[in-house]
Amino acid sequence: MLRAPPCAKNKASALIRKRRKAIAWLTLLCWFFTGPASVHAAVNSALGGIDGINNGTLVGGDGTGTAQIEFISVQLALVKEARDLAGTVFASNADVSPGQEIYFVLYVDNITDFLAPQFTIEDALNETQFTYVPNSLETTTVASGSNAAARWAGIWTPLTDAVGGPDDEASILDSGGPAGLDHLAIGDVTGQVNQPLQIPAQTQWAIRFRVTVN
Repeated sequence: MLRAPPCAKNKASALIRKRRKAIAWLTLLCWFFTGPASVHAAVNSALGGIDGINNGTLVGGDGTGTAQIEFISVQLALVKEARDLAGTVFASNADVSPGQEIYFVLYVDNITDFLAPQFTIEDALNETQFTYVPNSLETTTVASGSNAAARWAGIWTPLTDAVGGPDDEASILDSGGPAGLDHLAIGDVTGQVNQPLQIPAQTQWAIRFRVTVN
């Protein structure tokens, strides 16, 4: 029997166990947005005045006036889940069997009041453990803060596997080695240039696909 892990944040990985021995990690690379959701802020003050003349806005021209700009940096969390075909998230150490089909779900929650601009995600399947089920890529968007049930209940839109087409913000290709599709890329990834992905304010974006346990 194989064991499916709980979901993980940041560089999300799914650890599958066979005869109680770890056999591999699924790796996930997230560019631009990685790590747990957190907020960082820094205040910068403008110096000087209009045409070099100090004015009431920039008191004394030394940055003590009201002309200050606050930069806010938000680090969004990337989460990966393993689910059965009914959409139930696997509990820690739940059993799965060779030949069984399961879902992987990746999602990013834009908790901010601003559009999250272009970013990319890459997920490499370990082909010794999983076989991708062709044409199973689907995406959905739901409200920020949605739980597992609400996320699964979203309207899922099918995507093509290959790069190309108006829907193609994601694609999965064969990276070499064993025959089969194994490299999922989302967004404008080198060598796999998909449509740019942007997440609206207060919106959670998710992608799911099916694999067969080897």
